[in-house]
Amino acid sequence: MLSRRQLLLGGAAAALARPARAAAQPAEWRELVAAAKKEGKVVVNTFPGDGYARALKPFTQAYPEIRVEQTNLHSQDFAPRILQERQANIFTWDLALIPTSTALQVLRPAGVWDPVRPAIVLPEAKDDAGWEGGFERGFALVKDRALTYGFVANRGGGITINTDVVKEDQIRRLVDLLDPRWKGKLLLPDVRTMGDAFWPMTAARLNLGDDIIKRLFVDQEPVLSRDTRQIAEFMVRGRFPVALGVNPLILKQFQRQGLGKSLKLFHFAEMDTQNSTSSTLWLVNRAPHPNAVKVLINWLLTREGQVHWAREAQVNSRRIGVEPGNPQFAVPRGAKLFQVDAEENLPEVIKTQDIARAVIK
Repeated sequence: MLSRRQLLLGGAAAALARPARAAAQPAEWRELVAAAKKEGKVVVNTFPGDGYARALKPFTQAYPEIRVEQTNLHSQDFAPRILQERQANIFTWDLALIPTSTALQVLRPAGVWDPVRPAIVLPEAKDDAGWEGGFERGFALVKDRALTYGFVANRGGGITINTDVVKEDQIRRLVDLLDPRWKGKLLLPDVRTMGDAFWPMTAARLNLGDDIIKRLFVDQEPVLSRDTRQIAEFMVRGRFPVALGVNPLILKQFQRQGLGKSLKLFHFAEMDTQNSTSSTLWLVNRAPHPNAVKVLINWLLTREGQVHWAREAQVNSRRIGVEPGNPQFAVPRGAKLFQVDAEENLPEVIKTQDIARAVIK
């Protein structure tokens, strides 16, 4: 027989697990949910990786009348596709989680976004005490403090090495990759187009000088890839000893199959950054399911939503009391890292891309 204390604890846990709709909510929220149920679905694009689908599954359990359709197109594929569709007067997506660089450089000028701030209406989602740094901090990425919301704080830009091939003391700093022994043996995301490279290399360029782009991406004769999954697969198959931009979610998929166990991530001060990009909410203009997407946005920002998202997408939520989904990418306490995906730093990111396009032929 359970004790009174166990029953109380069990009741508290059950209360935490209840969907947001179970609590007493404002009439505005109840009306929104009712309208969302009539729409019946919401369409969202996330980063590649099967963890995002798992993270969204509890939403459909909380709101079974609202089906989630998910695509996981990398931003370099998502941007041209949504622009092409809109030119044909086709509107597929309601919500996108993509890098601020693509969102601001490519899609904002085309009028793709609506401000996300008016969509956040649930009291729990807006609870200032529930967020590290306060609720408003999530709007700080762009100058228009209503356009998008970032709900994670991740450390970026790590180098992954195969410890079966490389001794850990052989690579201690980014400049160690310039050693002749690594010439032709580096696997790097294309710094001209992929944030996995141009974010950390922006920090590296500011710390080491503009010529670090040519020295690493040209003189070292690396293999460049524009395929996130390919980068992870090449590393777990042992094709390369060192890589930048190995997606942790895709790597985890391989590791569940027993592959890639010898891969280890290192952070270097010269390229250290923090970002919110993998979990930044962009509300699509002329969304085909305007009510359902608002319900999803609000659910994602509740504690329940953040617990699932952090665990399954392996990110580190700003929500207080949510366990880090990927401690390797947690921002060290008290660290003041370069917020690489903030709009104020976008000119430096663009400069990195411009330098890369000039030197890589």
